[in-house]
Order: sequence, then C-alpha cells, then structure tokens
Amino acid sequence: MSPKSDQPTELPEARDAAPGSMLELLRVAVPLVLSAGSLSLMSAVDRILLTGYSADALAAVTPGSMLHWTVVCIPMGTILYANTFISQFDGAGLPNRMASSLWQAIWLAIVCGLLMVALLPYSRMVFEVSGQPSAVISEGSVYFNTLCAGSSILLLSIALSCYFSGRRRTSVVMYVNMLGVVVNFVLDYLLIYGVGPFPELGIRGAAIATLIARCGDIIIYCFLIHRSVRRTNFPLLAHWRPNFELLAKYFRYGFPSGLHYFVDNSGFTIFLLMIGNLGRDALASTNLAFSVNGLIFVPLLGFGTAIQTIVGHHLGAGLPDAASKTTWNAVKLGIGWTGVTSLLLLTIPEVALMPFSAFAQERPAAAAALDELTPSVILLLRFVAFYSVFDALAVIFSSALRGAGDTVYPMLLTMGSSWLIMVVPAWYLSRQPTTTLPLLWWTCALHISFAGTAMFVRFQTGRWKRIHLVDCAAPESGSTATSD
Repeated sequence: MSPKSDQPTELPEARDAAPGSMLELLRVAVPLVLSAGSLSLMSAVDRILLTGYSADALAAVTPGSMLHWTVVCIPMGTILYANTFISQFDGAGLPNRMASSLWQAIWLAIVCGLLMVALLPYSRMVFEVSGQPSAVISEGSVYFNTLCAGSSILLLSIALSCYFSGRRRTSVVMYVNMLGVVVNFVLDYLLIYGVGPFPELGIRGAAIATLIARCGDIIIYCFLIHRSVRRTNFPLLAHWRPNFELLAKYFRYGFPSGLHYFVDNSGFTIFLLMIGNLGRDALASTNLAFSVNGLIFVPLLGFGTAIQTIVGHHLGAGLPDAASKTTWNAVKLGIGWTGVTSLLLLTIPEVALMPFSAFAQERPAAAAALDELTPSVILLLRFVAFYSVFDALAVIFSSALRGAGDTVYPMLLTMGSSWLIMVVPAWYLSRQPTTTLPLLWWTCALHISFAGTAMFVRFQTGRWKRIHLVDCAAPESGSTATSD
C-alpha cells in the first residue's frame, strides 16, 4: 500500500468542519438521528397499525419487541462496536484494520443470529411468568419468535451499516433506513390486515414485514459497499478471514457495550412484564406511552452513535480535546431536543396520540378502547417529559465513554441503577394490593434520572482520555500495510 492510502480520508459529512465543532457534529449526527428516528417509526408503525387490529395484539407487541431487543442487544452491542474500531482506525490511518474490523462484525452477526434460534422454544415460558392474559401471551410469543428467527438478518444489516457510519458517511445509513421504513409500512398494512391477495397474518405479519424490510437494507448495503470498494481501492476483500486477535478485542471492548444494552433493556422488559400484572389496560397504556417515548428516545440513539463515532475518530487521531468539545456540543443539542419535546408532552399530549387514534377509528371497538386508555396515557406522558432530559444525558455521556473504549463502567452503572432503583422496587410494589400504575412509573423515572447524572460524573473524571484503543488493537508498527 502506498503511503497516501494509509492516511485518514476526509469524507463528505466531515469536510470543511473543524475537529470538535458543532458543524462537524451536525453533519455526522443529523443523518444518524433521522436514521434512528426512521427505525423508531418502523417500530411505531407496528403499534399504530395493530391499534386498529386488536387489543390483544396491541398489548402484546411491546413486550414481544422488548423481549427480542433484550436478547439481541448483547450481540448487537458487540457488533455495533465496529463503529468505534472503524472510526478510530480511520482517524489513525489504518485501512487494513478498518476492513478487518468490518469482517469480524459480519462473522459475529451471522453466528450470533443462528445461535439465537435456540431461544424459540422458551419464549412462551417467559411470557407466562409475567402473568399476562393467555391471548396476550400467545400474540407476544408469535411476534417474538418471528423476529428471533430472523435475528441474523437484523444483525447483518447493522454490521454492514458500520462500514459507512464508522467512516462518518452517515447519510448513506439514513437513506437506506428511510427506504426500509417505507417498505415496512406498506408490507405491514398488507400483511396485518390481509389486503388483496395477501394473507391476514395479524401480529405475525408485522414481524415478517420488519424482516423483509431489513433484507432490503442488506441488499442495498452490499451494492453500495461493492461500488465503494471498486472506486476507492479499499482493501476489503483482502481481510475477509476471521481475525482472532481482533475478535478478542470485540469481546474485550464490544461485549461490555452489548452487556450495557442488555442490562438496561432487560430491566425495562421485566418492568413492563410486572406492569402486566396490573391488567391489560395498564399494559396497553404503558405500551402507548413507551411508543411515544421511543419517538423521542430512539433518535437519541442515532445521536449517540454519531458521538461514539466522532469521539473515536478524534481519539484515534490523537485529538482528545476535540473529542471533549464534541461531547459538550452534543449535550447542548440533546437538552434542546428533549426540552422541547417534554414541553410539548406537558402542554399538548393529545397530539402525540393522534397517529394511534387515526387507525383505531377504522374499528369502533378499538376506538372505544383507546378512548378509555387516553387519560392514563396522558398521565404517563408526564413521566416521560420529566425524565427525557436525563435520558439524553445518559445516552450522550455513555456514548462518548464507549467511543473512547470505556465500556465497563457504563455497563456496571446501568446494571446497578436499573435493578436497584427500578426493577427491585417495582417488583416489591407490584406485589402490594394498593399499588397503582403511576407508582411503578416513579421507579422508572428515578432510575433514568440517576443514570444520566452518574454518566456525567464519570465523564467529568477524564479517565476516558487515558484509554488508547488503537494502541491496544493495532498490530506492531510496519505490519498494517503488508497485506496490500
């Protein structure tokens, strides 16, 4: 490889932007925020269309999706760490290591997805423990099993997206995901209700539509990667073999990141299942509130991916001050976003429920059920407004820490907070005869508030600046370009 090809490249999203500037952050983050928002919309579409299908399906879709998210988030978080590896190797000018990092993510996606099929026989058992009505259990099991069987599809699409997001070409990810939302929406409507020649599959159709949309993502990513490799002579095919030294780094740094997602989402899944003990209406109200919360929170995940990518790139290039500046710029934007949305939830919460009521009106029974739930949902949206700013702080600071390689602390903090502040108190309260739905939601709000504050304190210590991920993962000097 020539010396020129070893240098980090300036890409469209970062060109003409000073390191650590607000402009750089926006150019990388906005496409990822829109991308994550589109994925949130994809999930919300399932709930919106199922609102008009049946109350049991509506009550089951969120527990089913959260259970799948919980079991898939460890491999997903591990695979997503390809973003950090690729961004840091990009900043350090190591294209060979970038290519190898992508291939390790691909292998992990395929293997982990196949292993998850072994979970299918146990899904109904998990839902039965929650004590939910049998009809809701059956619907939730169908939704989970369909998604779980296609986990390789989900994980592979995430792995391939890291080729672009890790190199800060985030607009590519945005366009692919937006197209996937359109495909998912059309297929959702056709397969849930059985329009025309399509069978009426209900909640199973919603899951199948999601998987087909993800297959489309994979096809597009493969085409775009192939075109990019041909144009830039990126050494992708030369590094397709499993690299056990780099795989070990995935498990050292990426696994705690995935475990972070797991302990957080397992806590919320258990919390949701405990709410099921209060009855179908309490669970359906919580599902609707979480759906609105997702429209606020999931874009923050895209924002977090951008922060993790930029921080990793700057640290790989030896610019810790730029990484810190990026994080504080992100704090300003995150507080601005959640502050505005929280104000809207407090003043005009009915607007957030309009998409659900639009489809429910097609069926009188569903419309009547939604009208009964509306006062309870509006009350829960006040909790969402309360903790959203802290949620933004938790995402921003934990993403910056993970971009630096500090993955263990966020995982341990999230584990302690979610279980000691939310899960255990909620379990105790759910066993009391006088427990109300708002009382359980207070445990959730306090957990998120504490996590956001504690992540800020960890970032302020500056320990993340002393982690040298590229030095740990890169081979000895002189060995990176020999394979080209």
